[in-house]
Amino acid sequence: MSSRTSVHIVDDDASVRESLKSLMSKSGFDVHCYSSADAFLAHSAEVDGCALVDLRLQGMSGLELQRELIARRVPVSVIMMSAYGDVEHAVSAMRLGAVDFVEKPFDPQLLLQKVSTLTDADADAERGQRDARQHASLIDTLTPREKQVLQMIVDGLANKQVAGRLGISARTVETHRVHIMQKLGAESLPHLVRIWLTAGHYVEMPETPS
Repeated sequence: MSSRTSVHIVDDDASVRESLKSLMSKSGFDVHCYSSADAFLAHSAEVDGCALVDLRLQGMSGLELQRELIARRVPVSVIMMSAYGDVEHAVSAMRLGAVDFVEKPFDPQLLLQKVSTLTDADADAERGQRDARQHASLIDTLTPREKQVLQMIVDGLANKQVAGRLGISARTVETHRVHIMQKLGAESLPHLVRIWLTAGHYVEMPETPS
């Protein structure tokens, strides 16, 4: 791994920063740590590579930081981190351009793998197109009702809200949700969101009741 590949860790938890710094440094990355969004932005003019950003930073949040990085056109790929399975914020982060969303505590080797994939933009682009087509094919195996439920889940609606809009029971929604996860091979809600967002324009979704 080239030592010139930079990884920026933005987390207000010192223990998390030190743990990630040790992990990434041992893998040959040039690591920089910041305790706040403001501290990171103070160096934004010289930033590139990959940034591991905590969603719930004190002061400016991870999402607000991501918006500011976009506004400043900082050439950095963002992986958002959170200790909470927050689907709505995962969707928001990815729509803003985050390349991934990971839940704490995370598997060190899996996180290393995610960071390593960002070192080759061309390979990522090619893989992204392939994944989009594959995920779209999986989504096409869902029934129209399952697609409606999927759409509402990734929009951040709870089971009871989905049930109210579709005129079905929350138990039925949960059954659909389980089937959707199984058909798409999703291991978690963030994973489900990634599959849906990756499929993008390759998928035609039915209209959902408002």
